[in-house]
Amino acid sequence: MPREIVTIGGGTGSPVINEALLRTGQVDHIDAVAAMFDSGGATGRRRLNARGNEVAYADGLKILRSLIKPDSDNPAVATFIRWISNRNERDEVLGQEIMDRFFDQERGFAQIEHDAQTFGIPLLGRVLPSSTVPAHIVFQDDLGRQFSGEHNLDYQRLSAAMVVKMDLEPSVPVFPKTAKTVENASRIVLACGSMHGSVLSNFLPVGMKEALAKSKAEVYMVTNLTSTRNENHEYTPLDFVEKVEEYSGRRIDGLIIPEMTRQEFESRYPTVAEAYAKDHSFFLGWEDSDLYRAADEGIQIIQHQATNLVTSRDGLHVVRHNPEMLAQAMTQIFPASS
Repeated sequence: MPREIVTIGGGTGSPVINEALLRTGQVDHIDAVAAMFDSGGATGRRRLNARGNEVAYADGLKILRSLIKPDSDNPAVATFIRWISNRNERDEVLGQEIMDRFFDQERGFAQIEHDAQTFGIPLLGRVLPSSTVPAHIVFQDDLGRQFSGEHNLDYQRLSAAMVVKMDLEPSVPVFPKTAKTVENASRIVLACGSMHGSVLSNFLPVGMKEALAKSKAEVYMVTNLTSTRNENHEYTPLDFVEKVEEYSGRRIDGLIIPEMTRQEFESRYPTVAEAYAKDHSFFLGWEDSDLYRAADEGIQIIQHQATNLVTSRDGLHVVRHNPEMLAQAMTQIFPASS
């Protein structure tokens, strides 16, 4: 019997979570639900040129790469990755050609997954759009200001005004295969990444919350390692639980969080912490008192040692999850008999 799991997220956090899950040795197949509402960068320009007739497929392609069997020795893998990674920075027409070939409203990403199988690419899952109908995120902050487009979540990330309400414009239906998969899931993992844009937005299509309500799945969330000022400033573990419940209609069963506290991180990496502070961001690690309050509410707390510092292209240290270390912690979401 295949050991399956559902992940829900976007193009920055989901790939890390998928890789970690595959490295647990407890998962044979991942149904990766992907947000389709990005409006920034090259994706935003292409969607603008398409006059509202295109979804944001780029995150789905990033997630698809993460479903390739880890450490595969198939020589076709590198070629396949280059193929699906060929974006439209140099050629707007190429971006549309990729869209036309790899994605449609009826089948989602089924064509590219079929192509992968044809070339012998060892995919251990599939990408399921939360919706295949074009829409944009609209949100309101606690000052009453209205914004349209996911790119504005990023533009406003240093704002002290917190996001308080989010929806889609226009209202669109959930992709039927996604709804059915969520309804039948036994375990669901919400990925890290942009909390509103990459994770919570997946619950906005009509029918998604209803599918989750029918599901008997255990639901876990991997929290971000660092905060974003307008999305989760000063959040406690229970704040994450309550925010997910607000949008999904479901109280999650567990949180997967760093073992390191904020104080320990700032003591160990003062220069890095100071750099993040300039962006009004800080490490999302908590003291025992915060964890006890979540545990008292019936939330399972799983701590990991997967906090990793990597060097970005501009030479700065950034905080990221280490997939192999995260895998060690994520084995705890599976029963010993699985």
